[in-house]
Amino acid sequence: SSPWHLSSLQIFAQYGFLPTDCATIFCKAMHLDPQIKELGYEFNELLFQTLTGEIAPKVWDIFLYEILQNNDPGSAQQFGMACQNNDEGTKEQYHGEYFTYTLDALKQHVYSILSDAENLTMKAQSYDINSHPRVPVIVAHNQLVSQTFTMTAALLEQMG
Repeated sequence: SSPWHLSSLQIFAQYGFLPTDCATIFCKAMHLDPQIKELGYEFNELLFQTLTGEIAPKVWDIFLYEILQNNDPGSAQQFGMACQNNDEGTKEQYHGEYFTYTLDALKQHVYSILSDAENLTMKAQSYDINSHPRVPVIVAHNQLVSQTFTMTAALLEQMG
């Protein structure tokens, strides 16, 4: 069984929040939904490890694919085909060539999600728990996101 897939994903899909003991969370790159679909990827493949902050390889793929689409459509097409055909050699070449750009895009995304989680937690904590009984669940989820993305940010900073 891959460390990137857990039954907690079904819990997330059904209830909107993950249990606090889950090993992975979705990377929250909803803005890349077109790229995810074009590459034929599934949301349960686009995860961060909650214990380490490690990023699933396909997350790197979707961020690079968007960069290529915006800057070099021919390369985007070739990279997209490599992703769809599981051509790891070609994917590695593109990731090597465009690493700093992908790294910057991931950093921006991670820091944006960290800011959002902090703001949404503060907003949620301002609600009356009697009229909004799901506030503790929302806050717990946001804390899990913050903890995970903080580790991810540290890993990304170590990379450059």
